[in-house]
Amino acid sequence: MKLLRSSPFHRLPRHLVPVGVLALCLLLTYCVCVLLGLSARARDEARFENLVQSTSDRIQRRLDTYIALLQGTEGLFATQQEVTPQEFSAYVRLFDLQAQYPGIQGLGFTRRFSREERPQVEHRARTTLGLPGFHAWPEVPGDELHSITLLEPRDMRNLAAMGYNMYSEPIRQEAMARARDTGDPALTGKVTLKQEIREDKQAGFLLYLPVYRGGHVPATLEERRELLEGFVYCPFRADDLLNGIFGAERHPRVAFQLYDGLEVDEARLMHRSHPEALAYEPMFTTTTTLLVAGRPWTLTFSSLPAFDATATRPMVLLPFSGLGVLVSLGFFLMMLAQVRARGDAERSADELRVALAERARVEEQLREADRRKDDFLAMLAHELRNPLAPVLTAVQLMESKQRAGLGTEREREVVERQVHHMRRLVDDLLDVSRVTRGKIQLRTHPMDLVASVGRAVEAARPFAESREHTLRVELPDGPVWTEADPVRVVQIFTNLLHNAAKYSEPGGRITLTLVSEGGEAVVRVADTGTGIPAEALPHLFEPFMQVARTLDRAQGGLGLGLTLVRQLVEMHGGRVEAASEGVGKGSVFTVRLPLLPEERVPVGPVDVPAGQEVSTRGRRVLVVDDNVDAAELLGEVLQMDGHRVTVVHDGVAALEHLGAEAPDVVFLDIGLPGMDGYEVARRIRERSGGAGPRLVAVTGYGQASDRQRSREAGFDAHLVKPVELEQVRELVADVGAGGSGASTLN
Repeated sequence: MKLLRSSPFHRLPRHLVPVGVLALCLLLTYCVCVLLGLSARARDEARFENLVQSTSDRIQRRLDTYIALLQGTEGLFATQQEVTPQEFSAYVRLFDLQAQYPGIQGLGFTRRFSREERPQVEHRARTTLGLPGFHAWPEVPGDELHSITLLEPRDMRNLAAMGYNMYSEPIRQEAMARARDTGDPALTGKVTLKQEIREDKQAGFLLYLPVYRGGHVPATLEERRELLEGFVYCPFRADDLLNGIFGAERHPRVAFQLYDGLEVDEARLMHRSHPEALAYEPMFTTTTTLLVAGRPWTLTFSSLPAFDATATRPMVLLPFSGLGVLVSLGFFLMMLAQVRARGDAERSADELRVALAERARVEEQLREADRRKDDFLAMLAHELRNPLAPVLTAVQLMESKQRAGLGTEREREVVERQVHHMRRLVDDLLDVSRVTRGKIQLRTHPMDLVASVGRAVEAARPFAESREHTLRVELPDGPVWTEADPVRVVQIFTNLLHNAAKYSEPGGRITLTLVSEGGEAVVRVADTGTGIPAEALPHLFEPFMQVARTLDRAQGGLGLGLTLVRQLVEMHGGRVEAASEGVGKGSVFTVRLPLLPEERVPVGPVDVPAGQEVSTRGRRVLVVDDNVDAAELLGEVLQMDGHRVTVVHDGVAALEHLGAEAPDVVFLDIGLPGMDGYEVARRIRERSGGAGPRLVAVTGYGQASDRQRSREAGFDAHLVKPVELEQVRELVADVGAGGSGASTLN
């Protein structure tokens, strides 16, 4: 009773003390439950906000990636005076847009021109860009036009947009003007793309980046408006883009709606991630804003059942027996919930920091890729211009010598050498591209590695001797058998020997050895050249990598030789290594290829097909090429060989000549004006019922798909420019022996 009198309850009537104690316990229980409920909701809200931030960041990062893609494309136009459709198509194919950049509709260029320039632009597009029906549309007032002239990939959707004057539409015009005046990327509002030629239309938007004459952003607004050439841009279908970002999520936990601008308005809706969520009452909702390329987007978020199912539920009230235990347990659970909420928040913060670090790393990689692209384009321009200078000089000197009655043998050698050098550069580029995309098919069979290495040595010896090097070769007495493609094996060791000679000072020593070690054929190419810095060794086989690259480009090349060596060696199941003790101490390249098992070693010599005898009997030859110089020079060579040659420059003239005379061989350019070479070939085969003359395709395209298309059109052979005259002579002379059916399409 003393305790009761000293407590606050001593003023209460005795019969009310139990009620007071019960009320206090209920109050304490209620307070604990409220605190726990608020804590649980705070934790769930933190998880929800983290998901919202993560979703917003993923959208922002993806669009930043596309902005970086446009900046790289703007660099392509800035470094070249004119980008041809072929160059642009090859550039876009490098990115593999559908696989690497999901959601993007294409990558294009819109050219700025005046109404007075419109006829020239349309004519050029029809004759040069391969768009016979090209025209600027729609017809609207105004002197300034921005028609789409380049857009890849050239699928049915994108072809429907070619020639569209983007400046004729206010929403697009506003973004283009903003990009032009600021020099920064600009995003449009919600539009319907001109590519929407089907019933399943989606909301769309476009991203523009201005291209100025001179390759940099002018300093003043007036200069930016004056020097604008056009825009590189990307069109997007909103549903495709956002499904590409979030479509792989197995258990999405938040739904979102994307609106153009700052208002949540159904008319501005661009994408709804989960339409079925409209009928669901979410536990959490929020709204946030993104600023993308100067354009605000509004995102509304709501939790999905998968998220709400994991939310913390209010605690079940514990029995009221033992007030002290109940209060202690309540405080313990409250603190435990707080600690867990704090831990979840810290883990979310760590994940956010990791995501930001990953974003910074990707941005740095994009900047590095852009820098390497700029370096490569500058290097490629240098390497292609270098041979052109002696070629032009030699041609001018030949003209002077011919007027003076002097010989021009040396000048002809210079021209031939420099043309072969340019062809080697192009072949290296194509080989690396083919290997990277798996387009090269090895033709392997048991072969003697000693013989192939010997052929590589003979191919590289003239270059080594021209630099006054000593080339020593140590080969075993007997054969060393492996299963490989002889042509590619010779290419591997020719590249290594050429590389050793190129990076050795005149008078250096180059040593090639071939031994068998532990079931492998080991070929080592050692030199006394400039050596390799330790920091460059891990990157030596990367594309466009060259040690100590300088402005004079004294060593030449594109930095692709070692990349091609590594790829070809690995395709044969081998490996290649590089070692050097440092700068000035030479280097050693080691190639290891698996030896052929003894049971597969050929018993007798491997048969080599005998060469065909070339006939010298005169043929009737038709040369069709819109390049007048190339056609007439090829015709002159064949006339000097005793053949009767006719030269025409378009497909219609070729068909007329065939109607008047039946040639034995037709050299037919693919890229003819009006009627292309494929159509001419089909008509020739239709006239002759599938027979007729031997048809030889002459083109700058040499991919497997190009050869397949030539075969389907009826061609018997496929030559890639610049053509070798010996190939031409063999194809003409072989008509009598093999006929038009002796196909060289491969």
